[in-house]
Amino acid sequence: MTKEIALGSAPDLRRIYATAALRRGNASGTLPDVRYSRAGVRVDVDDLVAYSRVCHFPVATSLPLTYPHLIAFPLQMVVMSGDRFPLPLLGAVHLENRIEAVRPIDVDERLDVSVWAQDLRPHTRGRQVDLVSEVAVRGEVVWRGVSTYLSRGTEQPAAQTSELPSREQPAAVIGGPRWRLGEGTGRAYAAVSGDWNPIHVHALTARPLGFPSAIAHGMYSYARVLASLGPRLPESGLTSRVWFRKPVRLPSTVRLRTAFEPTRTLSLLEGATGEIEHAVVENTW
Repeated sequence: MTKEIALGSAPDLRRIYATAALRRGNASGTLPDVRYSRAGVRVDVDDLVAYSRVCHFPVATSLPLTYPHLIAFPLQMVVMSGDRFPLPLLGAVHLENRIEAVRPIDVDERLDVSVWAQDLRPHTRGRQVDLVSEVAVRGEVVWRGVSTYLSRGTEQPAAQTSELPSREQPAAVIGGPRWRLGEGTGRAYAAVSGDWNPIHVHALTARPLGFPSAIAHGMYSYARVLASLGPRLPESGLTSRVWFRKPVRLPSTVRLRTAFEPTRTLSLLEGATGEIEHAVVENTW
């Protein structure tokens, strides 16, 4: 039977990351049957404006598509930092993210947020798990997100991995913007998101976790892509999915290219000369 735990306030992510260094996960093949929730969450307008500026979303009366992830993310970290969670939190790599937007969420609506883990499974480079987040308003689910995280470990070549979307593009690929992401990009995003994972903050904190430099948050890169697509995406009935391919090392220059179809966009976030594919983003409706 699922254990329901309601929190009265947002968890302290800095404290979670500080204590996560003491946890190494375990060999268990099962996930704790627990669901964390917060009821009646209000969006802080100042925080929303700061996030929108960092990710280049327009400030509007409804939330950016990725903003509910920020509200749910602290609950994800509570789940992943629990004693019975089988994977270590530090060093976890965000592989994919899927968002279903049922309808726009107004800034002044009260949000009921719940998060749980599911589908612990092998990956070619270790083990992976899905963290599911739902946002409801007056009992109606209006937003759903699935974040897939990898914990690197024993290689399992026979493990199944998620397939990328078809690259057969009937519409022409349109060259988009180039962005220079400075060394402080991770810290700027951490300041508005609360995600102070050491792999994003500084090269000195990323190296002990296997990264030669700090890397950009996947959800920052994803948000920049969605903000760039802007009014070309519908506000309701949208399914958005990102596959994080290669980390964006900081500092770095990236470029965005997109193919447009009547009910689909397919975007590639690449290195400045196209030699590295950082992310693939598909939007369908």
